[in-house]
Amino acid sequence: MGRLAGVPNKMTTEVKEKLQVVLDDVVSSLNIDEMTTDQKIKMLQLGLQYLLPKLKHTSGERDKTDYPLFMTPGDPITIDIHSRNEDTGEFEVERSELKRRV
Repeated sequence: MGRLAGVPNKMTTEVKEKLQVVLDDVVSSLNIDEMTTDQKIKMLQLGLQYLLPKLKHTSGERDKTDYPLFMTPGDPITIDIHSRNEDTGEFEVERSELKRRV
């Protein structure tokens, strides 16, 4: 019988804990004043991968409609509300037309 779903692997947990101790010792023993600029940049590159959230790739598709700068009398006034569908990641557009007061 294997382990139950959702229960972490005991060996993986032990390895992670030991690796964390080693990493803590190495980082605390670093003397930043003695590092070259290249070494500091490399350390930043490696460390930031684990600190900053990774961004999702988005396609370059954008609304390229040429909208008029000024309204002419009689033209309808429309408002486009753009929202992202959280399930698909696609943008959806809801268009509302305003009534003009005369």
